[in-house]
Amino acid sequence: MIPRGIAKRYATALFNAALEAGVVDDVNNDTAGFRRVLSANPSLQGFLLSPQVLTNDKKSVIENTLKGQATDLFVDFLILLIDKKRFPHVEEIIDGYENLYERHQGIVEIRAITAVPLDENLKQKTIGVLEERLGKKIRLAAEVDPEIIGGMILVMEDKIIDGSVRYQIEKLMRELDEIRV
Repeated sequence: MIPRGIAKRYATALFNAALEAGVVDDVNNDTAGFRRVLSANPSLQGFLLSPQVLTNDKKSVIENTLKGQATDLFVDFLILLIDKKRFPHVEEIIDGYENLYERHQGIVEIRAITAVPLDENLKQKTIGVLEERLGKKIRLAAEVDPEIIGGMILVMEDKIIDGSVRYQIEKLMRELDEIRV
């Protein structure tokens, strides 16, 4: 998912700061670890998101929990999010950072939408063909949508390649509507 607005700006700022400091990989590990900590501890997430909890208390928890465990840059960034009241966007910001990190590493995420789940063999073949054609490392995110009837839709950033049966039927119907008899 490509973040928008606030999350995109903050993710870009974090990535650029990490790039400048030479800690892009470390911050990527920090973001993944912090995401795991939040999902494993809903009470911590609730505490950090609660408007009733004082800002200084939230910052103390972040500092005491993460100092020495994460890069100073990432800890300072989380404190900035708390100060600026942007912490509710933290997961979307992390998504944005990870997206920028993957691009930096030459990895492209492509969503493959099919009517039935892709078996592992077809998934690997699809990845191989896409990597060969695009010259990049591909991370394939498979989704199922029975309404496409058959075939596959590939979504990469702002490009869509629609090879679904539903699309072919709709295209045929449009062409038939244009024919004057």
